[in-house]
Amino acid sequence: MTAGVRRSEVDYVWPPLLLLPPPDVTVVYLDLNHWIGLAKARTGHRDAGPYGDLLEAARARRSQGSVTFVLSGQHYMEMSLIRSPRQRGDVAAVMEELSNFATLLCRPVVMRLELEAALDAATRTETTPFVPLPILGSGFGHAFGKRGRVEIRHKDGVPAETIRRDWPGGADRYDATLATVHLVTERHMLAGPQDDELEALAAHGFVPRAAQLGQEKRAQQEREQATRFDAFPSLRKGRTRDAVSARYMVIELFDMLSESLAIRGRTLDDVWSDIDSARRLVDSMPSGDVHVSLQTAAHRNPQTRWTPNDYFDIDALSLAVPYCNIVVTERHRCHALQAEGCPQRLDTVVIASPDELTILLQ
Repeated sequence: MTAGVRRSEVDYVWPPLLLLPPPDVTVVYLDLNHWIGLAKARTGHRDAGPYGDLLEAARARRSQGSVTFVLSGQHYMEMSLIRSPRQRGDVAAVMEELSNFATLLCRPVVMRLELEAALDAATRTETTPFVPLPILGSGFGHAFGKRGRVEIRHKDGVPAETIRRDWPGGADRYDATLATVHLVTERHMLAGPQDDELEALAAHGFVPRAAQLGQEKRAQQEREQATRFDAFPSLRKGRTRDAVSARYMVIELFDMLSESLAIRGRTLDDVWSDIDSARRLVDSMPSGDVHVSLQTAAHRNPQTRWTPNDYFDIDALSLAVPYCNIVVTERHRCHALQAEGCPQRLDTVVIASPDELTILLQ
């Protein structure tokens, strides 16, 4: 290939502060369309097709504790775009059954930890003012980088421990009540509101399709970039990845990069003195490599018409492919990842067929 098309020959720098799951647990990530297929199987829909066998195999492996099915922040955002509350509820139910609300750490936090590790390696520094974080956690808070817990508070400021001690039925009943509130909260965050709740929620600023609006802005940026590629067709044959990589640095990483360099007493020239250094920095970050690889593959095709869904897919896969053992996506993304060599580099199984996953789980 022409220089600049292929990923640079640089080893990944895995962030030491990102705690990985035990090696004996297989982490499986499913795109939303496959969760929808499983929901059809769970509800006995006539169009469930191969998902009936997959649901049976998934349940068996899940009960053995040898497989963890995970969700991501992108799942929550995409679920909000399903208009039917009934369909959202069906999908949320099978997600809860198989994942028990296990979630991947939110993408911006993972990106920051990857960037810190890459800068440590590039500048030979060890200035990382962060604490270790597990890649796998529980609930929507972990998926969106929020820490906290559900509490029952008294209007007069009575301490939580006092409320727990004096709770009718005792502390055990208090704990059970809190667990129920937590479960209901997780279910509502995943399944979203009912139609008759929308008006009241709107009064408090709720925008049902806010996630799509944000992704539309990013998709428009890619349409503008595609126009620039159209003006210089030779770029699609030679320097596509270089251009995409540079834009990833500017659009996705620049703010956190500036802050991280300032902490180290370094400048941008220390890590981005030329195209090669910028390429190597991005390519050393596992999620950065996947993100840039998928964007590059899309921009090589002048027929690509960027939509918000493209960014939902790319964001989700840039997190799932480096940090899960099996990723089940749709055929187009599967082909692009295979063509770019991402599964091979990351030792991740990337497939598109529910039948293939059923075989792997048996």
